[in-house]
Amino acid sequence: MGAAKVKIGLLTPESQEEFFRIYEKVFSSRREVETFYGRFITNGWISGAWKDGELIGILAWAPREAANNGLAEIVDLWVKAEERRKGTGGKLIEDAIVRMRRYYKRFGAVLSKVMLFTGASGNFLAARKLYEKKGFRVVATIPKDALDNPYGNDFLCALQLS
Repeated sequence: MGAAKVKIGLLTPESQEEFFRIYEKVFSSRREVETFYGRFITNGWISGAWKDGELIGILAWAPREAANNGLAEIVDLWVKAEERRKGTGGKLIEDAIVRMRRYYKRFGAVLSKVMLFTGASGNFLAARKLYEKKGFRVVATIPKDALDNPYGNDFLCALQLS
């Protein structure tokens, strides 16, 4: 039997509970997760990746500034550890860009740039390689002390779209 196909789509009310359980491990409380991600879920700014009915990946994004500026931000990208390096993260990014373009089009605007922050340490090397493969380029280094980042320096990456 072949490998299970990964399905990408909007986070649904049925998978919201699973999403909250996953992110409770990252945030200080369930309430914090619901508060932070509530607006993303409400606005359709979270895509999920499912394999055999299990949520194995998440991408959250949000528009930045006024729509006519055409700038969006990928706020979070997560893929379950054992599912990494199998193309799921790339599919989530591609799906999100399609959704971002639709969002901006609703306001008569064009998505022109997507930004994201990622860690500069070796722990984030695989993620950075994925972003580079998708066309993102490092445009600035944010020193650890500037944002009190416990993981070290961050990179600000941007994807210029035509």
